[in-house]
Amino acid sequence: MPDAKSAQTPVARGRIEYLRSVRIVFEHPQWMKGLLMLAVSMLIPVLSTPVLFGYMYEVTEHLHLRQPGPYPLFEFRRFAHYITRGIWCYLLMNMLVAILVPIVQVVFQGGFFASIAALQSRNNVAGLIVAVAVPAVLTAFFAFLLALSILLTPLYLRAGLTHDFAQTFNFRWVGDFVRRMWLEVLLVNLFQWLASLVLLPLGCVMFCYGMLLAAALLSISSGQLNWQLYELYLTRGGEPIPLRPVNVAHAASVGATNVSGDAGSVDY
Repeated sequence: MPDAKSAQTPVARGRIEYLRSVRIVFEHPQWMKGLLMLAVSMLIPVLSTPVLFGYMYEVTEHLHLRQPGPYPLFEFRRFAHYITRGIWCYLLMNMLVAILVPIVQVVFQGGFFASIAALQSRNNVAGLIVAVAVPAVLTAFFAFLLALSILLTPLYLRAGLTHDFAQTFNFRWVGDFVRRMWLEVLLVNLFQWLASLVLLPLGCVMFCYGMLLAAALLSISSGQLNWQLYELYLTRGGEPIPLRPVNVAHAASVGATNVSGDAGSVDY
């Protein structure tokens, strides 16, 4: 079983394997059971989001600590553990929403009414300004979301792996991560957005229940992509995130679990 030292030794890889993050979902012998349980958990009001965050970063930590199996199955008996891990990511997300939503509302609603007033004035110059300004604002907003996603990725990563809200805001580490990994983080976020645009509508075809399965698949894929980003960051000389000692101890205990079912099936 991996110890704390070996867990900090990064896997040698020079690029992100995007499709690998999707294929790995189907490598677990009980992948359908895991997807179904995770999909059911998404129906729980309020708590589903911190649980989803917690499980996603458990996948990331599982891979980083070299535990057996492609990833851990979602289990309701670990529900409280998922919440305590993911609650800090959930809190960070809500802090961001509380700050940004009023600003976005003012900008978009103000721009909307200003555009209506300009068009009703029947001034050709005003109409030209609206025609140029609206696409420019939308493009700038999309660029802002991309930049924000680059900044949030290391913050979520620290929150999910340390279980410590105070350690989340290590801005020296966050700045170093962004400096070394900004391009890969940008491409990973674009891949996740595109995958969501493809898989979630396909899930709606199955009476919308398939959308939950697609969201569950994307969550496991996100956990694997976060691991790839973190490992690549370490290979570039990045500073390791301090894991809680209890997490390393849990990693060692996984080796003592019983192997059951078909060959290669491990109870996590």
